[in-house]
Amino acid sequence: MRKEPVMESMMSIATDPKSKYRGVFTALVTPMDKDGRLDPESLERLVEHQIAQGIRGFYVGGSTGEGFLLTSEERMAVLETVVQAARGRVTVISHVGCISTKESIRLARHAEQLGVDAISAVVPFYYKVGPGEIQDHYQAIMSAVSLPMIVYHFPGATGVQLSLGFYEEMARHPQCIGVKFTSLNLFEMQQIRERCGKEFLIWNGHDEVYAGGALMGADGAIGSTFNMMPALFTKLYQHHNRGEYSQVQLLQAQANAVIAHMLKYDVIPYEKYMLYLQGIIRNPAVRMPLKQFTSGERTELEAFYSASKVLVHPQP
Repeated sequence: MRKEPVMESMMSIATDPKSKYRGVFTALVTPMDKDGRLDPESLERLVEHQIAQGIRGFYVGGSTGEGFLLTSEERMAVLETVVQAARGRVTVISHVGCISTKESIRLARHAEQLGVDAISAVVPFYYKVGPGEIQDHYQAIMSAVSLPMIVYHFPGATGVQLSLGFYEEMARHPQCIGVKFTSLNLFEMQQIRERCGKEFLIWNGHDEVYAGGALMGADGAIGSTFNMMPALFTKLYQHHNRGEYSQVQLLQAQANAVIAHMLKYDVIPYEKYMLYLQGIIRNPAVRMPLKQFTSGERTELEAFYSASKVLVHPQP
């Protein structure tokens, strides 16, 4: 009896060309040494740990990866390390978004040369460009490569609110396969699904509402806190697919207890410190101007970590 869901799942994978994009994807942090230089060894260990915990793939070079605090050369080096470490075992999505269209194209071409599965780009920000210019920005990137594109919608960070009409236009482009939807407006998410159809994929982007996003029709999630809680979110995804909603609610509550504590500090430094305590990365350093924890704050984080059944685990 237990074989039937597995057989059904294998059949759906064989018939669904977008199956490799459905599921739980970690928006990887970028490990650094105490001097702020890239730490490829820790990044490789993080990749292995995530794969062992059942993560579907990686979103590389985004906000969590401190992508806008890295040089383009560093972003390329990080992607190269992830691709080499993953060895084709999981799906790799490269975030190539920059304010500059030209630099986004440069990163997209590099990603294509490495053989990633898809690219993604945040909307151009800081300069107040209109929807037509934003659409031209995406069109230029897609025209430069043959890779699938994922729009990155994060209005809380960019200040840019995209319209439903914009998504409808993007969904008509054969290369644009979906949106990383990092907003708490789940009504808007549902309306994108309604207007753009099931073939236009949606990834939930705010981890604290993933259960709600899944019920609203998200095909999966691209999450920052998955770095430190990968097993919890892979289980949440599996329980949702089986319709075990009481377990979904329970796991979301467990994740949110950690997230609520994290929000008292700062997201990226917090996640790196937890990964450091878990023994996965060698140093919790983040680039300025991100928060640098005081000794007192580190003591508080260590106490919370030691008491958390979600965060404490043996090394993979």
